Amino acid sequence: MIEIGAAQLGGRTRPTMRVLQFGEGNFLRAFVDWKIDRMNEAGGLDWGVVIVRPIAQGNPHWLNEQDGLYTVLSRGVAEDGAKVSEARVVGAVRREIGAHQHWHEVLALARDPEITVVISNTTDAGIAYVPTVQYADAPPASFPGKMTRLLHERWQAFGGRPEAGWQMIACELIDHNGDELRRIVLRHAEEWGLEPGFIAWVKEANAFYNTLVDRIVPGYPKAEAAAIEQELGYGDRFMTTAELFHFFVIERQPGQPELRLPLATYDPDTIVVPDATPYKARKVAILNGAHTALCALGLICGIETVGEAVTTKVGAKFLDRLLAEEVIPFLTLPRDELQAFADAVLRRFANPYIRHLWYDISLNGLVKYQTRDLDRLTAYMERHGRPAPLLTLALAAWLVFYLGRFKGAEAYPPRDAADILDRIKAIGALDDGTPAGREAMVSAYLGEPAFWGQSIDTPALRAAVVADFAALTREPMSFDRLGALIDARRSI
Repeated sequence: MIEIGAAQLGGRTRPTMRVLQFGEGNFLRAFVDWKIDRMNEAGGLDWGVVIVRPIAQGNPHWLNEQDGLYTVLSRGVAEDGAKVSEARVVGAVRREIGAHQHWHEVLALARDPEITVVISNTTDAGIAYVPTVQYADAPPASFPGKMTRLLHERWQAFGGRPEAGWQMIACELIDHNGDELRRIVLRHAEEWGLEPGFIAWVKEANAFYNTLVDRIVPGYPKAEAAAIEQELGYGDRFMTTAELFHFFVIERQPGQPELRLPLATYDPDTIVVPDATPYKARKVAILNGAHTALCALGLICGIETVGEAVTTKVGAKFLDRLLAEEVIPFLTLPRDELQAFADAVLRRFANPYIRHLWYDISLNGLVKYQTRDLDRLTAYMERHGRPAPLLTLALAAWLVFYLGRFKGAEAYPPRDAADILDRIKAIGALDDGTPAGREAMVSAYLGEPAFWGQSIDTPALRAAVVADFAALTREPMSFDRLGALIDARRSI
């Protein structure tokens, strides 16, 4: 079988390297690089990417072995319910350089006038301050350390000209990712004793953009690779799979320049907004919050995967009502936008190409409920004067799950910090089989700041969770029984 090559581009030309990217992983390649590649084709543009591998190890193979070419398989459920699998050979990536192997070549990129945009995804912990990092390190161990060194190299090479400044688009999964990168870069510059003129240039001539990224990228399809290559007709060791859905929010704050990389002009699923907060709230509440609300219920009912749950009548009913009645009314974006996103989320959950295990989602489940669902539970109680029926049922289900009081619990022990598990065990011991003991247990559960950041124990919520806990543990749960419980809990 032939290997992937220029013939697979169908006549598309290769672009000039203008984007410096930190991170060679599947996500950026199947998200930003894929978007850049489509933008180039749609607009006849010339934006190529040079990737810097920021870590010393990683994949033993390099993209250079395939001249930067690779295939992205976008797979999922279309709006009409049909299964879709689309293959695209990405030609935007021109080169991959190892920061630890060839730091001098990375520094040379800072002196290249064609490079004007920097993109990064260096894992959730990548944008972090490391006090031991030094200017002369080759390379500095942290990503912000590398960026500080590169920016200084560029400032020197171009004499501090304002037009030589870079635009940094940070895609790490942390809040205010661009702002945080800027903060640490400036801290390194101060601590390293770099010139005041350089520090002023970083502040005035460079822009650091916050972002929100949203696409599930399972990565290399190891189990299916041989069959997929037979279908494609070529070999590709860097192929990566992704869901159909993709959404990119770039926050351009007041005073920041227009983005050089015109993704939003050619891609309706990339937007530039002055504040990404409402879109983050939408994603956390609808996508992550729905996952978390159904997770423990699915596990105690013996349902193994997200797809298995949401393609049943019961699972679909739970999510439809949850989102329509207990989540969307408490978000700030227009209702039609929120509903469209919710509809897309339900299609994403039903994606037959992704096997997403509830048990994986259950990791640190209590803090996930706190960060993803608690605001909506509180807002519902404030507006309606009583607990949200389905969010309360989910809250009770997490207690059932953590205490292991369901059929098959031995196969799914809760996974969390040791102090959290110790505290939940002590709380469970308060239930001595009497109504008073059950209420004491639930009161302690709701009143524990380590779980919720504060006490959420109120008489109304306590009574609702006591009743739901009893219903969920009275006999072995199933999705049929869950359906009856959902029907019995009407929202306002």
